[in-house]
Amino acid sequence: MSALDHFYVPTLNTVWNVMVKYGVDPRPIFENFGLQEADLQDSNKRCHAYIEIALWHHAQNIIKEPCLGLSAGRDTWHPSQMGTLGYAWLASSSLERAFHRLSRFHHIVTNAYEIETRKTDSLYTVSVQYSSHNPAFQARSESIMATLLCMSRMNFGHSLQVQAVSFVHSEPQQVQKYLDVFGCRPVFDAPEDSISFALEDVTRRLPAADHLFAEMMDQSIIQALNRLQPDNIVSQVKAVIIEQLSCGKVTEEDIAGQLNMSKRKLQLKLAEENVRFKGLLDDIRSNMAKDYLKGNNHCLSEIAFLLGFSEVSSFSRAFKRWSGVSPGQYQNSVLEKSSGKKA
Repeated sequence: MSALDHFYVPTLNTVWNVMVKYGVDPRPIFENFGLQEADLQDSNKRCHAYIEIALWHHAQNIIKEPCLGLSAGRDTWHPSQMGTLGYAWLASSSLERAFHRLSRFHHIVTNAYEIETRKTDSLYTVSVQYSSHNPAFQARSESIMATLLCMSRMNFGHSLQVQAVSFVHSEPQQVQKYLDVFGCRPVFDAPEDSISFALEDVTRRLPAADHLFAEMMDQSIIQALNRLQPDNIVSQVKAVIIEQLSCGKVTEEDIAGQLNMSKRKLQLKLAEENVRFKGLLDDIRSNMAKDYLKGNNHCLSEIAFLLGFSEVSSFSRAFKRWSGVSPGQYQNSVLEKSSGKKA
């Protein structure tokens, strides 16, 4: 399967649950597409993205319910349907961080569309950008926007208000259903599907925030994303390095062993991609170190351990070589920039 057309099967629980809600037995329908009920609980199961589109079309044709997609989210979505990304979402420190994760990592669910974010002085907007071969259509668009609202309220609480919502499709007859779900009148025939919240709500710290757990989920997602490209040796090596960092087993020999090849074979494969193991390891450690320092939730000894260094001094020297400044200087500069923005 191409990395460009996959869909995470447990996410299809949303379509399954909508069918059940309207008294339709989803089992024979899913089986027609080669999916069993047990597949919806398989965290390793993926299918072609066109199956998601086909299932929504099928549900719409059978149920004949106007605005069917709006039934998604409120009673049909659960974090487990998005795997590690769902749990990272719940542990995020704010909705802004949650949406940042969703935008960055949503390819773990599907590559059928892109999720983008933008903000003004008062609004934070999340938009969905579709491709020509995976276009927007009413039921699908409704389900994605309704699910985004459900996810946000699961973190923030039901007091979260939608400030604006837009859809690419034309205005349907049952506009009241949209008002009931979103609490505001949508813009139809819009250039994008989008939903907007007040910036002050999106940036508010959430009570269930667990920064360390969210970061652990991030690393797990990165590994999984890399494994979606099984023929790419660079992606394979990155995934194993991230997995082994905190164990300290990050030598070329150890990583080659994890990939069931000799050190020499690994070197040759990386050379074909114009990549050297040490450069790859340094890039990963540098990027992860900066993320940890920006988060300001770990002391230097913890970061050194998480990156596979036995001593803080070794980590500090390496970080200065990567960035030209010490870890403390880098962290202070990040804090100063953050304070300047708040001011």
